[in-house]
Amino acid sequence: MSAQAMTRSQEIRLVAGRELHTYLFKKAAVITNLVLLLLTVGGIVVVGLLTGGDKEPYRLGVQADAATITTLAPALEKVTASNGQPLEVRDLAGADARTALGESTPEDSRPDMVLDLTGQAPALLVQEKADEQVVAGVTSVLQQAVLTRSVTELGGDPGTVSTALASAVPKVTVLEPPTTDQAGFGQRYAVLQVVNILMYMVILIGGQAIAGGVVTEKGSRIVEILLACVRPTSLLAGKILGIGCAATLTTGAIAVIAAATAKVMDVLPDLDVNLDATVGWMLAWMVVGFLLYAVLFAAVASLVSRQEDLTTVTMPLILTIVVPYVLSFSMVSDPQNTLFRVLAYLPPFAPFLMPARMTIGVSSVVEQLAALGLAVVTLPLLMRLSATVYTRAVTRTGSRVPLKEVLGRRASR
Repeated sequence: MSAQAMTRSQEIRLVAGRELHTYLFKKAAVITNLVLLLLTVGGIVVVGLLTGGDKEPYRLGVQADAATITTLAPALEKVTASNGQPLEVRDLAGADARTALGESTPEDSRPDMVLDLTGQAPALLVQEKADEQVVAGVTSVLQQAVLTRSVTELGGDPGTVSTALASAVPKVTVLEPPTTDQAGFGQRYAVLQVVNILMYMVILIGGQAIAGGVVTEKGSRIVEILLACVRPTSLLAGKILGIGCAATLTTGAIAVIAAATAKVMDVLPDLDVNLDATVGWMLAWMVVGFLLYAVLFAAVASLVSRQEDLTTVTMPLILTIVVPYVLSFSMVSDPQNTLFRVLAYLPPFAPFLMPARMTIGVSSVVEQLAALGLAVVTLPLLMRLSATVYTRAVTRTGSRVPLKEVLGRRASR
């Protein structure tokens, strides 16, 4: 079929299908993906084996008389924490709750929460954040105890029983409430690491695959045969689309299998993070980020004909990926810093910094949309520039083609 017999969209689909099949089933790619999968799953399994079955119980200190503790302990110990840990009741009769929860108490004997039954109304004290499941369980146990006592002692009067039940709900007192930025920080940082690693893998591995393919086709002169069938811009677009889909599919498959393994091994904590929003913005930035860098990888790769020269032209691009990747982790110490906020809007930095800001909870939807809009507006300009470079340089073999010459008016077609 001749080039004239195909529309541009048909050419792009043809090239994209070829690149997708090549990337997914090429021996080197299969081995690389299997190694990544084994390392990821293996690491999760090792963590699960090292931590599984050795969970410290959630420690609930109780301040009450010995008879009350003896009566309530069996029911309280049936309560479990949000992460599935069993509850361990500790007798704190005569002890000071604040001292028991403080750092002066050795960690192995420090309670996670204290139930004070010495006052007129029950109270729960916790150092930073109360486990809602434990609070609900303790409340249920106390209400059941009051209900039983009320029915026995108060003659079962409904109004009296209802009032007594309401008075049995313990008031939760947080001694050192965390700030908004501190709340769930460890969980947010863990999610940030996963998001950025996936972003880094898709952009860098996909970009290098595109660059390697361009150089291989150019060095072996296969590109000349391909250009006899399709337009240069169709070849470029199809290559980016096919490899982009393949990189996203393989990375996504590894992420899904890793998440399933983590769930089976019980190493996934309850996250204080809006995963739906995080994943949604991550996918949006992954697509835009890949396209931003992919067109540049293809353009610079078209300047050389040998794999040995590829590192020289792609190194600046790799650095522009590594720098925002590293900055996204450094940013968590001071996310509202003016420099970080400005850099987050710049297209080369935005695919890493904006998802990071969303993950740690310091970015609004408006900010995300503004940065995404700026990146989308920049994308056609980069695509036009890259298409010009690729079209003029991809058929020129031999020594490295100077970028200045390609962009100049005298550049040969």
